[in-house]
Amino acid sequence: MKNKAAKLKSKRKGTENAFGCDLTEHLQNSGQDVPYVLKTCAEFIEKHGIVDGIYRLSGITSNIQKLRQEFCSETCPDLTKEVYLQDIHCVGSLCKLYFRELPNPLLTYELYKKFTDAVSFKEEQEQLRNIRRVIKELPDSHFRTLEYLTKHLANLATLSHQTNMHTRNLALVWAPNLLR
Repeated sequence: MKNKAAKLKSKRKGTENAFGCDLTEHLQNSGQDVPYVLKTCAEFIEKHGIVDGIYRLSGITSNIQKLRQEFCSETCPDLTKEVYLQDIHCVGSLCKLYFRELPNPLLTYELYKKFTDAVSFKEEQEQLRNIRRVIKELPDSHFRTLEYLTKHLANLATLSHQTNMHTRNLALVWAPNLLR
C-alpha cells in the first residue's frame, strides 16, 4: 500500500524519478516531449562541455550520484555549480546512465533484430534505408527522444576539432547505452 501511495503521489506531481522508468510512461506522466534529463544535460554540454573527450571520459562517481539525486528531487538541478563545471564529464556520464537504466532501451528490445539486420547490408545506402525504416517503427516517445539526442550528437560531431569526438567515437560510446 505504501509503495502504491508513493507512486500515485509521484504521478500527481509529475516529478517521479526518471531513472529506471519506462520512457513512454515517464514522458506521459511528466507531460514532456523528451526526457528532462536529456534536454538539460545536452543543453549544458553544448554550452559548457565542448572539451576533449566529452562523453568518452567518465565523471567522478560521487559527482554523478550527487547530480542524479538532484534530478530525482523536486528541484531542478543547478548544473552551473562549480562542482559540475569543474567535472563536466559527470554531466555526460549521467546522461548516458539515464539511457543505460531504461528498462526498455531507446532502440527497443522488440526492434533489436531488425536493427542488427539493417546494418548487416554491405552497401551503405542500403544500410541507411533499412535503418530509417526500422526507426520509423519506434514508439513515438522513443522516436522523439532519439531525434533530440541525434541532433545533439550531430552538433557535437561538428565540434570534433575541439572535442576529439568524431561521429565514430560518439557512436562507439553511445551505442551500448541505446541498443542492448
